[in-house]
Amino acid sequence: MTPARRWLQDASASVADLGVLVPIAVALVVGNGLDAGTVLVGTGSLYVLAGWYFKVPIPVQPIKAAAAIAIARHLSPEALAAAGILLGMVLILIAVTGASRWLAKAFADPIVKGLQLGVGLILVLTAFRIASPGGHRGSLLVAGVVAVILVAAGQRGGRSPVALAIVAGSVAYTLVVSGQVPGFELALFDPQVNEGALDLSVIGSALVLLVIPQIPLTFGNAVVAVVDLEHRYFPADAGRVNARAIGLSAGLANVATGALTGMPMCHGSGGLTAHYRAGARSYRMNLVIGLTLLVFGLFFGPTALAMMALIPMPVLAGFLAFTGFFHSSLALSLRGSDLVVAAAMGIVGLVTTNLALSLGVGLALYWPLRVVLRRRAVAPAR
Repeated sequence: MTPARRWLQDASASVADLGVLVPIAVALVVGNGLDAGTVLVGTGSLYVLAGWYFKVPIPVQPIKAAAAIAIARHLSPEALAAAGILLGMVLILIAVTGASRWLAKAFADPIVKGLQLGVGLILVLTAFRIASPGGHRGSLLVAGVVAVILVAAGQRGGRSPVALAIVAGSVAYTLVVSGQVPGFELALFDPQVNEGALDLSVIGSALVLLVIPQIPLTFGNAVVAVVDLEHRYFPADAGRVNARAIGLSAGLANVATGALTGMPMCHGSGGLTAHYRAGARSYRMNLVIGLTLLVFGLFFGPTALAMMALIPMPVLAGFLAFTGFFHSSLALSLRGSDLVVAAAMGIVGLVTTNLALSLGVGLALYWPLRVVLRRRAVAPAR
């Protein structure tokens, strides 16, 4: 494959996770008052820096559970800023104390796969919901066709720039139908430190509503699961990827962006599956999407986010369904009792859409079951 072809493949894979990024980012800007430029600059910077350091494709996603709570409760920008800072400090503390090594041991393979199954099923469910809130069959059909095309391309390793072609084509369609071409308005990035995030009442609210429920989930799905997948997808190149480094990366990013009232972020494992299955094979993917978001955020801010919103919702839903399909299939490598644990976690996650509860069920099932099976294995020997 020629260098130009490799760049094109990674560029196409860079848009594969927009189904998660765009709807959440737009909702946090419009509904919660976050600054669009700060959201784009923070996300783009983490994409670039993480790719440059780890030298493999590294996903960057909004922290979905915290974002969903913030959107539903109409939490203030100060609360989101405080949540980002607090969660970042916790991740940094876990990393620098070495606690990430022994905490990672609690997340055995069936628990990690169970989280991945839960995330995948929730993504498919979310895709169905956002494709057409009114149940319009045409929108659902578009989402299904997009998902099938992406899955077919993913089965072939994403060697064709299908994802990029779908995004470009759908944006062109929106422009033709609307008959209007929104213009870019120059709006230079003007970072502001949010002092309101230091208010004790804001800190208390963010800690209870957003941070405490999110810590085990973030560590399990956005640290341990990401490390597992990076070494599975890129065994020869993922030497720098470990729980300590991934946790430190997300922690430092959240403290920095939280201080500027940015969007809480993580290295979600679902994003890695999306990028990899769409064809990402090097950190060039991070550079393409990261630098694009940085340019948008540094110079165009709100209008850039409006341009991203030109991608039709059914198309974004198709991307979500594509990611959910492949992410769920990771659990199929399990057998026996391990598969039962993962399946139980997936079902709980799908029914409740609460991955923290799903994680609790997995921990409560796996470790006692492991003790019982060990005793049964030892008894005949005695």
